[in-house]
Amino acid sequence: SFLFFLQPRKRKIEMGLPSLKPCLLLIFLFLLNVSTINSKRSKVEPVLFGGNFQALYVIGDSLVDSGNNNNLNTSVKANFAPYGSDFEGGKPTGRFSNGKTIADYIAIYYGLPLAPAYMGLSEEQKNNISTGINYASASCGIFPDTGTRLGKCLSLSDQVDLFEKTIDNNLKKKFKTQSELTKHLAGSLFMTAIGVNDYAFYFKETTDPNEFAEKLLHDFLMQIKRLHELGARKFFINNLKPLGCYPNYIVANTVPRGSCSKYLNQGVAKYNAKLRKSLTHLKKKFSEASFLYSDYFNFMLGLRGPLTNQVSSNLINSISPCCPSVYDGDKRTSCPPGSSSCKVPDTHIFFDPFHPTELANFMYSIGCFQQRKVCEVV
Repeated sequence: SFLFFLQPRKRKIEMGLPSLKPCLLLIFLFLLNVSTINSKRSKVEPVLFGGNFQALYVIGDSLVDSGNNNNLNTSVKANFAPYGSDFEGGKPTGRFSNGKTIADYIAIYYGLPLAPAYMGLSEEQKNNISTGINYASASCGIFPDTGTRLGKCLSLSDQVDLFEKTIDNNLKKKFKTQSELTKHLAGSLFMTAIGVNDYAFYFKETTDPNEFAEKLLHDFLMQIKRLHELGARKFFINNLKPLGCYPNYIVANTVPRGSCSKYLNQGVAKYNAKLRKSLTHLKKKFSEASFLYSDYFNFMLGLRGPLTNQVSSNLINSISPCCPSVYDGDKRTSCPPGSSSCKVPDTHIFFDPFHPTELANFMYSIGCFQQRKVCEVV
């Protein structure tokens, strides 16, 4: 039952959920297209699906940025209206959506507070937080230079550096003994959602997709191994979204209008396949570690329609973003300040040309945690 997910766990989670009617609409659409998500229902795995985690540490890009870019010298920000229109209090926080992100719903599922943005915390706050921190940064990626032409952002290695700094400067004060700190880190969940910007900035039709995926995966796994060395044991790994089906790529640049870019999606899919295979190897190497793999790529295709290149569903707008409300298909990836948005974001999959609506994020949490079709234990 979908209602199961709406029941409170450690604390009430109903606040801020999408309104029922649009939610049912997208649930219906989701069920129609669920056949596109091929992963089998996972066996119940108590550590990752029913885990009682001490903290959620988030590493990623704009899909899960909770406001870090607010405090960086960059043009890539979402701390203005209409972003955050459906978030608690209706205020923009720096999240690239009208409401909660998938990282927020993961925190809610495990009964944890929403992980605050590291760059917005005072030193005193950092010393007192033991339920997790968000290090994600919009426009950045796995490669160190990804997104930097738009301003300062935190690359994957930068984010792991900040987590290491959190351990040395803050957590070691919070936990008085090494044993307590080790237990905290081993009992925390580390979520990653990063890599698509590397494709957005550097992957071209002339790029060798295999070489690109191998290099990107190598650099990603180096940082996962660093996290493991620092004490992380429970990992929630999101694969990359179907970039070729996002509004800033499909509206003006594909034929027929609204179809997906094959070369982009095939390139991303190659990385995702290698990523999934690599986690099996990592699990064998780090026997005490646990990995939950999230097939975000096929989840988003499932919301779009049963075929990779199919145009928008009649039930919900899966081509144009909610913001700006009048979209001409240019290459922008966010909604400019002062833009008007659609009146009902729940009628769209995308809030802006590069990011999903809160309702799409909510449906992801249903598909991951309740249906167990999006997420699987490795």
